[in-house]
Amino acid sequence: MKFNLKQIYIAVEGVTGSGKNQLAQKLAAKLGSNLIKDNYSGNPFLADFYKNPEKLALPLQLFFLTMRYQQQMEMPFGDLFNQNIVTNYIFNKDQIYASYNLDDKNFELYNQILRVMNPNIHTPDLVIYLHAPDSGMLFDNIRRRKRSFEKDINEAYIDGLNKGYRYFFDHFRECPLLIVNIDGLEPDNKDHLKLIIKEIENGIDDSKYLKI
Repeated sequence: MKFNLKQIYIAVEGVTGSGKNQLAQKLAAKLGSNLIKDNYSGNPFLADFYKNPEKLALPLQLFFLTMRYQQQMEMPFGDLFNQNIVTNYIFNKDQIYASYNLDDKNFELYNQILRVMNPNIHTPDLVIYLHAPDSGMLFDNIRRRKRSFEKDINEAYIDGLNKGYRYFFDHFRECPLLIVNIDGLEPDNKDHLKLIIKEIENGIDDSKYLKI
């Protein structure tokens, strides 16, 4: 599939620590796109969740779900012919976290709510998945940025999420998918950004893998 870079909705995804926020920002600036960012740090349950995940997993996930749903409903799709959209998440990414964090009963409740919301969600024209072959790389990136609400994250949790992301995108068929190996990727590197945009311009029918 060929894309019109003057009329496209791109979602950038990846496990926390993968650099998706930086890439989404750089991509939006390069394409002159409207950047829609996931306000994950605004979740009041986030910091305490890492200390007591069993108690706070459900309110954490439901807050994220409803917050992202509201944001999706407010996205300017009526103006899509006049502007591009780049987001640093896809709506269904939260299902990866929910399946990992929730017990069976709470996950079923979560999915009931998700099924009501899903018909109203716009599917991106393209998803860019930042693939981390080594979970340790993600954990190192998280430690380096020193965000206060991430101080209680452990490497086993990140490794589990990374496996969940791999499984999710191995079965992802909703739209074309560009998988970018982050080993060697520098989102601030203009040449790396050009390579990613060139792959998009060349067209993607199903999925394509890029190692920089």
